[in-house]
Parts: sequence; structure tokens; C-alpha cells
Amino acid sequence: MKCRMCGFEFDESQLENRGCSSCGKHGCNSIHCPNCGFANSPELDQEFEFIKKLKDKLKKKSSTN
Repeated sequence: MKCRMCGFEFDESQLENRGCSSCGKHGCNSIHCPNCGFANSPELDQEFEFIKKLKDKLKKKSSTN
């Protein structure tokens, strides 16, 4: 995973204190960056990837017209 705040790349499966144990929230499913502590959300990453693919499709479609 790449932290959206600082850009640090890390393997979230190797973290001891993954998610809520780092932030105190319950049920947030965030993965905290071991470098800066930013709460990265895996669900949000999936949404960003979908939006990126959609934007790329729209660009290709508009460039062919």
C-alpha cells in the first residue's frame, strides 16, 4: 500500500497495529501508515481506482470524437 499523505510504501499485512488499534476508533477499517500515522482507507482506494478508470475511458471516448 502507498500512503496517500506521505507517499511511503508499505505492506499492510505486516503491520502489528493495523487499523483501529492505532486511532482509537472502532470499526473504521483504516490502515495507518507506519511512517506518518495517516489513516488510509482501503475502500477509498478502490473508489479512487474506479474513478480513475472511468476518467480514462471518458478521455479516450472524447479524443476519438
